Amino acid sequence: PFRPSPRPKAAAGGNGHRALTPTQMLDTYGHLVSPVTGVVREVRRDPRSPAFTHSYLSGHNLALRAQTLAGHTAGLRALSGGKGLTAEEAEVSALCEAVERYSGTRHGDEPVVRDSLRALGAAAVHPDSVRLHDARQLRDRAVWNASRSPFQHVGRPFDEEAVLDWTPVWSLTADRQRLLPTSLLYFDADPAAPLRADSNGNAAGSSREDAFVQGFLELVERDAVALWWYNRTRAPALDLDAFAASGDDWIEPLRAGYRSVGREVWALDLTSDFGIPVVAALSRRTEGAAEDVLFGFGAHFDPRIAVRRALTEMGQLLPAVIGARPDGSGYTVDDPQALSWWRTATVADQPYLVPDPTCRPTAPGDHAHLHRADLADDVAALTELARRRGLEVLVLDQTRPDIGLPVVKVVVPGMRHFWPRFAPGRLFEVPVALGRLTEPTPYEHLNPLPLFI
Repeated sequence: PFRPSPRPKAAAGGNGHRALTPTQMLDTYGHLVSPVTGVVREVRRDPRSPAFTHSYLSGHNLALRAQTLAGHTAGLRALSGGKGLTAEEAEVSALCEAVERYSGTRHGDEPVVRDSLRALGAAAVHPDSVRLHDARQLRDRAVWNASRSPFQHVGRPFDEEAVLDWTPVWSLTADRQRLLPTSLLYFDADPAAPLRADSNGNAAGSSREDAFVQGFLELVERDAVALWWYNRTRAPALDLDAFAASGDDWIEPLRAGYRSVGREVWALDLTSDFGIPVVAALSRRTEGAAEDVLFGFGAHFDPRIAVRRALTEMGQLLPAVIGARPDGSGYTVDDPQALSWWRTATVADQPYLVPDPTCRPTAPGDHAHLHRADLADDVAALTELARRRGLEVLVLDQTRPDIGLPVVKVVVPGMRHFWPRFAPGRLFEVPVALGRLTEPTPYEHLNPLPLFI
């Protein structure tokens, strides 16, 4: 069972509420980085990153196990990475992501039950409630998969009679053990694996409770982004000027840095029915035909931290486009979907990218923020938020005993990834419930452009 323990928050937790400070994290887990004996070969500053951002890289991203050579060379996120307002925060973030991906890779010693969904009965969670592909996507999977993008991959229809490996997970809402297919929980190098895991809800942290909170917040973030992106709903601005004037004095120097390379920056408030602040940061070139539109996302109880996460995440994409030239060359990745977006997408053609002029911008204080001093209280609060929405919270402790850095995977069936997962449910229902739409978006009118990060 996953039983949260009291875990007071550190006074200076960096890019979120943590049990250890960034300095303490490096002191405790820095030994994991070594080209000879380390789980992580190296953690280094992204050499393409401009001086006004802090983006670090930390080795191959095991969550994106491409099955073709083209997949290996094209991936925008071929490396794990980290971000922060300071170099130290970014270094810790990159270290944690690398260990998170390592710990989430199948090693062969994970506890499993081998049987079929039908035979396991009520203890088993149907994988379709997690991957959330529509029947039409499954029917047309050959077309969906033609681009060979790991973000658009649609697996085979699930065979409920097939015997496969299942891994125990703990339901915090039902206080009992459930089972999910192992290949949906661990990254597996086997191309014949019946399902494909992704990193949604995976998190490393200073404690299991910390990791759970970060994993759950990622689910909230990506679910809110999917509701906005695929429905192409308009969202209110988040007033960066007001946040900067009320204490976030790092915002203006960051925006000045973007202006120095010919870009503007703005932010949207994407907060969903969970009520946890979710922010999209966006940027585009202000001169030339190609706008090279960038985005980054963040979610947190504290809207200021959500803003920080979104803006620093966007900074991780900036190196890919900063050297782009008017003739369409100069990009440092060759991901076809990303390149197509940067070369052709404009805010005029994609108006959901800019703030809704009919809505008042979100200012500091608009989102109520109840600070809790202990991470265990955050775990309880998040679990209750899901319970009230009829959602089950499942958690798998993926911490490797020989590594020690806490890693968990949080799964909430029904919540959306921000990749194209078009089964009925929240993607269609929540925008209507929130008053953003008067009726659900028809399947054929969903945004045909998949998110590529």
